[in-house]
Amino acid sequence: MQKIKKIFKKGDTIIEVTFAIAVFSLISVISMQVMDRNLATIQGALELEMARNEIDAQAEALRFIQNSYLSERELSRTNRTYQNLWLKLSRGSATAISADAGSGLANKPTDISEYYSVACSTYYDTTNGGSSVHNIFKDRAFVLNTRKINPNNINETVVQTTSTYDSSRFVEAPLYPRVIFTKGTTGSNNDNAELSEIFPLGSGNLTYQNQTHQVYDRVTRVEGIWVISARDMTKGESATPEFYDFHIRTCWFAPGHERPTIVGTTIRLYNPELIEDQK
Repeated sequence: MQKIKKIFKKGDTIIEVTFAIAVFSLISVISMQVMDRNLATIQGALELEMARNEIDAQAEALRFIQNSYLSERELSRTNRTYQNLWLKLSRGSATAISADAGSGLANKPTDISEYYSVACSTYYDTTNGGSSVHNIFKDRAFVLNTRKINPNNINETVVQTTSTYDSSRFVEAPLYPRVIFTKGTTGSNNDNAELSEIFPLGSGNLTYQNQTHQVYDRVTRVEGIWVISARDMTKGESATPEFYDFHIRTCWFAPGHERPTIVGTTIRLYNPELIEDQK
């Protein structure tokens, strides 16, 4: 009987083994693809939220500057601390303004670059600055230092793309749109902001004492985000603009996407100077 059982006892054939391995491999590949897609979706959602946070920060800073100037409009012009900062963001270079504000950053609406999904590198192309291609340098784009809005120092608050103002700091986004800050240099008059807090002296000394640390409030790089100012032209170029549109734009490659992701918004701020003219 034992011999008969051995004769009829059979193992898996090579075809059965191969089929089992193929099924296991197929299930493994599908599972890994689903996991990668889910991770890319989660990463993309996180990057989108971070980009929106950066956009909101720029929008709130713009509103703050305008509201601060509005609150000062009853004061004499010599006492308006936010006046020159607002003029820098609004009036175009063709308009005579305070020497402290320099040339304004507002463009004609017809002159600013179009905004749609193209390679992000196109926006940073400095070789075609005078052509109709997308170009943040041609549009005099900028970002605001949201951690240090100083109305007495325009160039410290407004990070500009023009050749004379830190154009090298505007680069494509390797990860997602963001403004990167660093701490100032000790001894500098412009970027040595410090913060005093209570900290222990060290790991072996638990005595708490007031210590001074430098604040990360200096913009060192701007990745994949910029702001473009455009003035109202409904009543002609010589008329006082009724409003200014600030286009906040971003461009970056989200994980798993062959085309770049663009997220933008437009903030319309009405001109405080028009109120002055109508008094």
